[in-house]
Amino acid sequence: MSTPTIRGHQTYIKFFQDGKEQSIDSITDFSVDLESTFMRSKFVGKPIPEGDQSIDGWSGSFNMEVRDSKIESFIDAIVESNLNGIGVTEQYIIDTENYPNGETVSYVYYDVQFSIGKQAKGLDAKVTKSVKFQASGRNKI
Repeated sequence: MSTPTIRGHQTYIKFFQDGKEQSIDSITDFSVDLESTFMRSKFVGKPIPEGDQSIDGWSGSFNMEVRDSKIESFIDAIVESNLNGIGVTEQYIIDTENYPNGETVSYVYYDVQFSIGKQAKGLDAKVTKSVKFQASGRNKI
């Protein structure tokens, strides 16, 4: 019998600002990608190029339905600190997956920057926010 795959309720995303967890919920989807640049070196006398790769960090996004102003307060604090030129706040994301075999794995994405957008439609559509982010790195914790 094969191992079952996990679903959205078996993963948790937590956001932190200056070491304090931020209460950001109602996330409908979350994605993160390794950013990298592929290269090929072509050497004299070798008919096949050699591949290489630079690791450029991580980027991603998440969407959420709007319940309150918490995400706006989170972003506003980042923007205000940045515009004031004072010690920019430190943000990080912890992404946890719980597997059917009982194993739990978490990664922390650090040195994170955010941007935000909003979608508001007609009477039958929910107001949503979309947040993009980039992170310098990721560590398993």
